[in-house]
Amino acid sequence: MRLLVTGATGFLGSRLSDLLAAGGHDVIRLARPGGRPRAAAQREDVVRVDAGDAAARELVAGCDAVLHFAGVPSPSVAAADPARAVRENAGTTANLLDACAEHGAGLVYPSTTRAALDPPPDAYALSKRLGEEACRLHGARATVLRLTSVFGPGQVAAEGATGAIASFAHAALAGEAIVIPGNPDRARDFVLADDLATPLERIVSERRWGETLTLARGTSTPLREAAELVRRAAGTDVAIETPGGDLAPGENESYEAAPPPAWLGFEPISLEEGIERYVGWLRSHPAAQGRP
Repeated sequence: MRLLVTGATGFLGSRLSDLLAAGGHDVIRLARPGGRPRAAAQREDVVRVDAGDAAARELVAGCDAVLHFAGVPSPSVAAADPARAVRENAGTTANLLDACAEHGAGLVYPSTTRAALDPPPDAYALSKRLGEEACRLHGARATVLRLTSVFGPGQVAAEGATGAIASFAHAALAGEAIVIPGNPDRARDFVLADDLATPLERIVSERRWGETLTLARGTSTPLREAAELVRRAAGTDVAIETPGGDLAPGENESYEAAPPPAWLGFEPISLEEGIERYVGWLRSHPAAQGRP
């Protein structure tokens, strides 16, 4: 298949681009000009066009689908600038849906399980919910894929990654205390990024458009327990500190989700094994160790 992947220098966009290309697919990597410096951004085959630009629509020609990973992925960034979050998470989606309608492609919109809540708990969830609505209301073929807490290779705290496991692993490998602000027993459904490749392939190849799907393990893990798994994988005895305190709206709650439909072919490895793989990748990744 020929796939246009937006946000291709970000964590999920870059990792899934690599995995899908390794699986034999023709992947066009799209990323906005500028952006945060990341190891993945150094590739020479990245097309530098904003996903909301008219020029991005031309790149959809000849593609089977657009995997739209571009946007604001961080609740804290969305809270600081809600207008930007709506523009990048919903506005760019409308632009690409127009292109898909024109060129006969489909669009997979990675969203978040937070967007399923009424009302959405924060600016990030609201912006993703608006992107979902664009997919449902537009005439183009599209499917919404709600994700839980995804982690894995390509996610580097030193490059701005904000995920819990990324933060825990960064501290553990640096020999620093793992700090869990807020309620340390709030739970997340953690999914390894690599486990997303097969479901994405099947959505496009089986043309499962017009659906809203959730990709989750179906089991939530308290952050305290996840930190212990990270510490074990890193082979360290650093402290796990739980200072408590108030967090931004949506951050101090637990999130649970049901497992996805069987046809997606989603067979996640255990969380323990996923964390071990991720920590092993971080040990060998120069950017994760502050090296050029």
